[in-house]
Amino acid sequence: MTDYALTPESEGPPPLPAPGPVLQSAAIGFRAVYIVTLLLGLLWLCSNVRIISADSQAVVMRFGRIVQTHHAGLLLAWPRPFEQVRMLPGPDRQLSHPVAALRPVGGIEPASNEPGGDTTPPTASPYLTGDGSVVLLDATLIYRITDPAAYVLSQDHVSAALDRLFRASAIGVAAGWSLNDFVVTQETNTPGQSISSLRGEVRDQLLSRMNARLNQLSAEGASLGVEVDRIDLTASLPPRAKLAFDQVPVAQQKADEDIASANTAAERRRQGAQREADRSITTAQATAIEASADANVDTSNIVAIEKTRGSREALAQQAYRDGVGQILRKAGSVITVDPKSGARFIIPAPQNNTPPTPK
Repeated sequence: MTDYALTPESEGPPPLPAPGPVLQSAAIGFRAVYIVTLLLGLLWLCSNVRIISADSQAVVMRFGRIVQTHHAGLLLAWPRPFEQVRMLPGPDRQLSHPVAALRPVGGIEPASNEPGGDTTPPTASPYLTGDGSVVLLDATLIYRITDPAAYVLSQDHVSAALDRLFRASAIGVAAGWSLNDFVVTQETNTPGQSISSLRGEVRDQLLSRMNARLNQLSAEGASLGVEVDRIDLTASLPPRAKLAFDQVPVAQQKADEDIASANTAAERRRQGAQREADRSITTAQATAIEASADANVDTSNIVAIEKTRGSREALAQQAYRDGVGQILRKAGSVITVDPKSGARFIIPAPQNNTPPTPK
């Protein structure tokens, strides 16, 4: 049996052999996996830590139940699947929702099949007005979220609910106004009230009715979490009715032109008749004056005789002499015969052979 001498270097177990390159690579890989896993876990823990902007708000849901709502600022929440964060527009941010059209109603079809002809607006729905007419209303609702928790619970039904609330409100509002309050179909003589003010009253009444219905839903525990700020309303006529109404101004214009032409012709005839009447009156007056003058000339001798004082026989002889002289001056030749004697006297005519002037 051989005895070995103990030395300081031989004390304790022998050292382990150095790991090979494979083991070293595996150790480095595991360390990298640990670090990546730690970073991923840290990112997962901070996944729901975010900053909410001023125009947004958030709703925190824990296992499907709303636990808090958060406005602008830093939000701290547990990561998924423990808590979920739903981002929503802020209460001051306005959203737009076009009201969907009802199912097509019979009789509301295009007025013309030609390209560019009048057609029904795709989002317009017909409503009955107070005067028994039909108006097409195309509306866009401008609303904002006032209760984010209620909005998240009813988000899938908000669009359909707003459509139904608008239609219910529009039915009542349209029944209280005439067609001319929505679309200008004829001139109005309402003093101190313009067409734009009427349109504003219709929109205001429709807006107040919609918000009243939303408040009623909130009171009943079925709040939608929204409030309507404005309603952009466009009213139009059914295509065939619009075509008929468009023909009315044309016919009215044609009637006005015919009336104006008739009035012009009547005025011309009146003026012509007035001129003819004035001419006839002037002619009659001139004729009367001329006849009066001729009568005065013809009766001047008699008037003069009446003014002369003397016997009736002397007046007759003077009238005879004056009349005979005029007759003899007009005659071409005169033969005088004395009834008591057979002598005849021939008086020659004037030398100028001027034919007598008939009177």
